[in-house]
Amino acid sequence: METYLDKDLLERGPRDRGITGKPGSTKARIERNALKLFAAKGVDGVSIKEIAMACGISDGAMYRHFKSKESLAHTLFQAFHANLLDVLRSRIKPGDSLAATVRAFVTAYCELAEADPAAFAYHLTARNTVLARAGDGGADPSALLAGRLEKAMAAGDVPKADPELKSAMALGVVIQSAEYRLYGRIRTPLTDLADSFTAAIMAVLKSEE
Repeated sequence: METYLDKDLLERGPRDRGITGKPGSTKARIERNALKLFAAKGVDGVSIKEIAMACGISDGAMYRHFKSKESLAHTLFQAFHANLLDVLRSRIKPGDSLAATVRAFVTAYCELAEADPAAFAYHLTARNTVLARAGDGGADPSALLAGRLEKAMAAGDVPKADPELKSAMALGVVIQSAEYRLYGRIRTPLTDLADSFTAAIMAVLKSEE
């Protein structure tokens, strides 16, 4: 069984877009190459020089856009979370059922994972490095789900429990599967599994603790 990131998968996705930089710009190129390198080697395993070489620019040019590797890593993480939260807010309406909310979460995560595997891989790995060090991930998509769950519990739609725990359990269904996808252990596109993920999460949310 393969236990390394699927390199072919990491090469998919936009080639001229970063996260905050204008498509085609030097800043976007820095972000795109940093995403791929961070995803493959971890933030600690990559140097500013290595990112600059991948971009075909000097170290000095790197520092004109980001004051440090840590600043770059933190910016990428916060921007990814902010973009994800924007997508979720645009799809979830106040009157939506819990099942519709879950489906919106599942679809957003699956689409992002398939459209930009390098960014999603970085999102998964950076939680244990960048977020732990910076202590601030910026926007928090999981809090949106936890808040919706709290309301559903108050309305009696699902059994009462710790909404943060249930949110973590729910997102784990998709995130762990996304990790397996990135490591080549799941070959089916996650977007084709959205119905299965939604049903599994609803079963988790309706279960008694």
